[in-house]
Amino acid sequence: MKQFIVFLGVIFSGLIIAYLNTEQTKSSPDNNTIKVYAYSSFVSKWGPGPTLAELFEKNYGIKVDLIESADVSMTLQKIAFEGKNSIVDVVVGLDQFDIARSSGRINWREISSERASEYPPELSELTKETKFIAYDWAPMAFVTRQELATTVNSLDDLLKPELKGKIALQDPRTSSPGLQFLVWVFESKGLEEGKAFLKSLNQQVHSYSAGWSAAYGIFKNKQADLVFSYVTSPIYHIVEEKDLSFISLEMKEDHLVQIEFAGIPETCQNCDSAAKFVQFLQTDEAQKVLMTKNYMLPMIGKIKESTAFDTVKIYKSRAYKVYEKKQLDDWIQIWSEIRKNEG
Repeated sequence: MKQFIVFLGVIFSGLIIAYLNTEQTKSSPDNNTIKVYAYSSFVSKWGPGPTLAELFEKNYGIKVDLIESADVSMTLQKIAFEGKNSIVDVVVGLDQFDIARSSGRINWREISSERASEYPPELSELTKETKFIAYDWAPMAFVTRQELATTVNSLDDLLKPELKGKIALQDPRTSSPGLQFLVWVFESKGLEEGKAFLKSLNQQVHSYSAGWSAAYGIFKNKQADLVFSYVTSPIYHIVEEKDLSFISLEMKEDHLVQIEFAGIPETCQNCDSAAKFVQFLQTDEAQKVLMTKNYMLPMIGKIKESTAFDTVKIYKSRAYKVYEKKQLDDWIQIWSEIRKNEG
C-alpha cells in the first residue's frame, strides 16, 4: 500500500510539473515567431506567403509560422471557440463579409495603416478603418473569352436564352465571390426584383461551386462561357500563359469590390511582432509580391505603374461597405429557399 501511495505521489507530481510547464509555455510565447493563419493558395509554394515570410524574417529577424486553413470562416470559428487560449497572432485573407461575420464573436486589436493616404481614390472610405489593414483589392466581374458571341453588359443579359447552362457561379454559403454576387444582385435590384431575377437565373447557371477555384475550373474547361471572378483574372492568363483571349465584362450596374485584410485578434500571443507583420504587408516590396502572386491590385497605387496591372480598367464600383451580419444571413436564406424550390 505504501509503495502504491508513493507511486501515486510520483504520478501526481509529474502531472503538476507538466501543467506548470504548459502554463509557462502559454504565458511565454516565442517573441521571435508569429503564427499567421492564411488560406491555402496564400500559403502554397506558388502563393505570396512563403516569399513574404522570408522577406519579413530578413528585415525584422522575426520568423513567420504560416498555418494553412482551408477557409477563413473556419479560422474565425477556431479563434472564437478557443477564446483566450487561441495561439493565432495574425489572420490573413479576411474580406468585408468575414469582418461582418466575426462581429460580436471576436475582438480585434486596433491598428491603423501608415500609408492610408496612398490608397486608390476608389477606396477612400478605408482610410477610416482602425482594426484591419487592407493589402490588396479588385472589383468583381464576369470573365469570358473574346469569342463570346452574346453581348453581356448588364445583369439582365445573363438571362439570355443562349447562355442557358453556361454560367459558372459560386455558392454564397461557402464562397466569398458567391456572396459578392448575391449582394450585387440585391443591391442593384432591390429585394423583390432581386428574388425574381435569382429564380430566372437558376435556369442559366451551370452549377454553384463551393469555391472560386472549382467555378473557374469549369470555365477554363469550357463547360461554361462565363464565370464570376475578378477584373484582374485576365492578367493571370496574359502573364502566366501568354493568352490574350480572356476578358472581364463591364456591367451597367456598379460593381462590388473584393478587399483582402489582415487582422490581429485581441488574444494574440506576440502582438507587437504581429503588428509589424501587418504593417509590412503594405510596404513596397510586400505589395509587389502580393500583386504578382495573388493577381490582385495593390493597395499602394504606385506599385502597379509600368506593369500589366496598370492596364486593368477599374469599373465604376460601389463604395466600400461592411454589411450587417443579419442582412447577409437574410439574403443567403432567400437564395437557399429559391435554390430548394427552383433548383
